Amino acid sequence: MRLPLGELGKHGHDTDCLPAKSDIGADGADIVVGQLIGGHEFPEVIHRWWRDLYRHSKLVYELDDDPFEIESHNPVAAAYNKPVSRDSIQHCIEIASLVTASTEPLAEQMRKINPNVVVIKNRIDEFVLDIDRPRRDNVVIGWAGGGSHARDIEVCAHGLRKALDQNPGVEAHFIGADFRAAVRRPIRFTAWCATTTDYYKLIDFDIGLAPLVPSVFARSKSYIKALEYAALGIPVVASDVEPYRDFVIDGVTGFLVRRDHEWSLRIRDLIHDEAMRAEMGAKAKAVAADYTIQKGWPDWESAYRSIL
Repeated sequence: MRLPLGELGKHGHDTDCLPAKSDIGADGADIVVGQLIGGHEFPEVIHRWWRDLYRHSKLVYELDDDPFEIESHNPVAAAYNKPVSRDSIQHCIEIASLVTASTEPLAEQMRKINPNVVVIKNRIDEFVLDIDRPRRDNVVIGWAGGGSHARDIEVCAHGLRKALDQNPGVEAHFIGADFRAAVRRPIRFTAWCATTTDYYKLIDFDIGLAPLVPSVFARSKSYIKALEYAALGIPVVASDVEPYRDFVIDGVTGFLVRRDHEWSLRIRDLIHDEAMRAEMGAKAKAVAADYTIQKGWPDWESAYRSIL
């Protein structure tokens, strides 16, 4: 939310980013954008606040995941799958003037609730392209993500374990959620940090992993992990699923894995070919350069103007 609103502010619009239930709208906001409004926390309070805003402002409901298809193993599933939570989210989507979604599959799902849906793809700040990521003496295989990715890590765990066993000088680094136990090998771990900028500067990977189990929920996700790797010049080894299939150029900016045994093969190929890592990373960075908020902010402006 901060990234697009901040960029719109640089181009003449009066923007602010505040917590939900803040006293906004009555001060003359033309548009209020809510990110995943509704859910399990005080749904009646949220409903009343969101409906009150409707009297003063146009409402935009923004989301990057499908809240109605959260898998049971996800830590937030129990809360979001309650009938009261689902009803709350659906109601808030229904009364919005516009819904913005980060992918077309997600937009398809939301059009069942609100017909006015626009796809606005995820982007990064161009400063990420200029980060000189930390380099270590050994090749580093890395993954970064949250606590909902336990099953995804299991997809590549055997391949990563095999690659580490066959290449004792290679390191692994996980950032965010601690899934080291799934791999059962020594892995350096870094917890989340306070700011996105600091997080990017922690990524010292030479090879980035992006495993994802196919599902209805996963189909609606975006390529953001692969985009972040690409912006830092890191070739990715990713599951051949819709979010990454639409972004990763197989064999050019990284590899798409279709069968389990390919994880170790593709990781091994990149470990042993420094020139290929460098070439794929450079081509990935060139692709990422087209996905900056500095180039894409008019998408938000156009969508918001459409409801005024």
